[in-house]
Amino acid sequence: MVLAEVISDMNSNYENRKHGGYSHVFDMQEKMLSTFSKIGIENIFASEMYLPIGQKIEPGSLERLKETVKEFQVQNVIENNAKTLN
Repeated sequence: MVLAEVISDMNSNYENRKHGGYSHVFDMQEKMLSTFSKIGIENIFASEMYLPIGQKIEPGSLERLKETVKEFQVQNVIENNAKTLN
């Protein structure tokens, strides 16, 4: 995934939502975190409260994002603990 793909995904998501389709925002965030882990977990929003009221979410995408966030956090804790022990 490169920046051009991210921009394309964002444009597609906007057009899809504009025509009443599901938002793929959580799916996009999952791909971003998996591909560009350096963006930082603080830039990932894994809660419906960040969405406009009534916006339809792609089924299962929030759950997948939350699982990815958990895995990322566990991995970071292990890596940080290893660095502090050395």
